[in-house]
Amino acid sequence: MNSLIVAVGATSLFLFALWVGAAATVAYQARQRGYSLILWFVAPLVIVNPVIFLVLLALIPNRKRMKLRTQFRNEHREKLDGFTPLFPSAPSELSAGTGTTRTVYRSLGDMPTQMPPERSLGDEVTRG
Repeated sequence: MNSLIVAVGATSLFLFALWVGAAATVAYQARQRGYSLILWFVAPLVIVNPVIFLVLLALIPNRKRMKLRTQFRNEHREKLDGFTPLFPSAPSELSAGTGTTRTVYRSLGDMPTQMPPERSLGDEVTRG
């Protein structure tokens, strides 16, 4: 009878250690993602199945990465605030004397579409 009590006690202790270890694993993963260690350690202990919380952690956004993205975005905005553009920001200039505006082209995409010439250079006879 004594050995049966020891066996049940050892098995219970092993299962409890396994349960606490699983809760600690969930808490560690939550901490790696930027969430509270204590809250995510207690939650799997209250609810018996810690696998649910591992799945939940996989589904919720990673807070640590979100903070890094926000920090990275702010650094880029600071760098862009100090940047002076190569071209003026106004899309059009006032023509001298006439009072009308004309478009200033800044890139190839801003230029109007033009029809190609009647013959392309590839149509010319090769000289040689």
